[in-house]
Amino acid sequence: MASYFDVNSFLTEQENVPVVFNSGCTGLGKEMDKQNEGHDLPSYAEVMLPFWLVPKLFEQNMVAPSLPECFDERVWMIVHAEPRNVPIREFCPHFFRFGKALNKLLRDETLGANLSDAFGRRYKSLLCQAHGTGDFKQKHLLAREEEFLFSLGRDSMQKFNEWKYSTNEKITVATQVKISAKRRRANAAGGKENAQPRRRQAA
Repeated sequence: MASYFDVNSFLTEQENVPVVFNSGCTGLGKEMDKQNEGHDLPSYAEVMLPFWLVPKLFEQNMVAPSLPECFDERVWMIVHAEPRNVPIREFCPHFFRFGKALNKLLRDETLGANLSDAFGRRYKSLLCQAHGTGDFKQKHLLAREEEFLFSLGRDSMQKFNEWKYSTNEKITVATQVKISAKRRRANAAGGKENAQPRRRQAA
């Protein structure tokens, strides 16, 4: 379930998932399906439910969920063709977070592999852009998770540059390091004094 204080997690669990009811649903026809004309929901009815509602129903074998359109073959063909230039948030604002949560439920190896591959290939470009100094004009391509990572990268780079070019802070050797170095020099000098001179061998 979503963290109470995590808005992105909450919004992710509002994403709709297509499900098929394995058995009828008494008295909740309208609540489960706005287009249902009856009071009850019949068996094998296909409806869209928010993700937060699906795990418990799936655990009780009441529904059979499937992949939503944002993870269908058409989307992956586009993503795999040119992963860096795809506006992934148009498919789903929380594309990777939602995919991860859904894959945890469905255990779909193909979905997991596609998510991992797409994120890895996009992350390289994202990291280069985040560590640059110019304006990033492709922010509209990023999912919310990627946008968050980009902001972290920019912040870390800014702080590094502030530290690097600061004149007030200087790196000094720690006191313990100085003491250790002094002891090593003293031990080395003592070893030389105690060393016996080698005798020259007779010709």
